[in-house]
Amino acid sequence: MHVSFLLVFSALILIGYLFEVLSPKTRIPNVIILLGLGMLSQELVSLMGWERPDFSSVVPELGTVGLILIVLEGTLELKITRAKLPLLSKTFGIAFLSIVTLCLTLGFWFNLQGYSFKDALLSAIPISIISSAIAIPTAKMLSAKDKEFIIFESSLSDIIGVTVFNYISATAIINASSLWNFAGQVGISILFSVIAALVLTLILSKLHHRIKFIPIIALILFLYALAKGFHLPALILILVFGLVVANIEKITSLRWFHKFDPHNLVKEIHRFEEITTELTFVVRVSFFVIFGFTIDLPSLLNPSSLALAAIIFAMIVLLRILQLLLLRLPVFPLAYVAPRGLITILLFISIPASQTIDTVNQTLITQIILITSSFMMGATLFSKKQTIAPPEKENPQEKFDILHQKNEEISNS
Repeated sequence: MHVSFLLVFSALILIGYLFEVLSPKTRIPNVIILLGLGMLSQELVSLMGWERPDFSSVVPELGTVGLILIVLEGTLELKITRAKLPLLSKTFGIAFLSIVTLCLTLGFWFNLQGYSFKDALLSAIPISIISSAIAIPTAKMLSAKDKEFIIFESSLSDIIGVTVFNYISATAIINASSLWNFAGQVGISILFSVIAALVLTLILSKLHHRIKFIPIIALILFLYALAKGFHLPALILILVFGLVVANIEKITSLRWFHKFDPHNLVKEIHRFEEITTELTFVVRVSFFVIFGFTIDLPSLLNPSSLALAAIIFAMIVLLRILQLLLLRLPVFPLAYVAPRGLITILLFISIPASQTIDTVNQTLITQIILITSSFMMGATLFSKKQTIAPPEKENPQEKFDILHQKNEEISNS
């Protein structure tokens, strides 16, 4: 059994890596391939007459770790400048507007079917969130400008969506008082996130042991769990930490920056990004393959569920086009890149059994994921006409020289 597991697991990782490498050429979103591998594995197990393993307890935990790593990987690539502040405000606006409008639209629709408005909203939120787990890898196939927009938007969509979901699920009565309390929790979370991010960055610069990056990632997971335990928006911690690390040179104006050991820190950040990317790949492949294994294949072709999924998909696209036009943003390819995925699955399975509605089930969620991912593939296929320059690799030594020069200027002043 152990040998069989090693053979299957290593084969799936290698196949996932193969499609990761070929993805820029095939333009097929990895999620479709990975879910297909999971479904194929399910059929193989049935065909061979093997005992089918139960992954119901693995999917939520693995998905949470995957979400943390994917948001971290995405934010590590974001460089904040004054010139990018308008882009940041636009991405926040469209992420927030998209979640609110679609969530309320679906919520009222489900409410008309006889479900309570709160339960209807809880089931609508997962469908309303863009999945960074799928959008960010796909964004790498697009132009640099579109890539940056999608990384910002999908990361913010995850954070806003999870925050709203936690608020609604934890609040018995939605009123002004509960909103103020929740706003206070968000403020505390941001303050805690900034402090934690600076402390973790300082630790990263000071650690000289050969084992350092896994402990840092373990600390991030621990702080995420701690924030969740206090019912705080924990994903904000991940976003802030990634932004601090990615833009560490922005704090060189502070006199105590020399404590960060800039020469060592720049090199360590480069290595940390590489480790995070590799871990994210393994977790992402494992999660989508396992989720594909748990899908009930015959139900995917259920006509009534497919019709409902198609209607919801049309609503997603129509509302997104209207919002892009309202904010004077290009419809193509941004309207295409609005996939549902890992975050949708995580929030759906975390809805308490007493608050679930029959209309939204695993079959519908899977169909929406597959349809939005297939539609997104259109953006990558048509984007072949664009000339996409490969991303420039940062030179750690050049970055250190800039930091060193700034520190000398500060010391002389």
